[in-house]
Amino acid sequence: MNTSISLTLGKTRQIALSTPVQICLFLGLGSLTIWMLYFSSYPATHDAMHQIRHETLGVGCH
Repeated sequence: MNTSISLTLGKTRQIALSTPVQICLFLGLGSLTIWMLYFSSYPATHDAMHQIRHETLGVGCH
């Protein structure tokens, strides 16, 4: 049983990402999500983000 646990932990360590890689992935995915919400043409999302987009980006209205 200990051999099985050791193999599992060893495989987990091989595929685990380092902290800087995790931070970069988090920031990248977070930025992509915000970008998609800000510039969505889907009416429900566009309406919900409309005022926030104009306040944070300083862009004029349509």
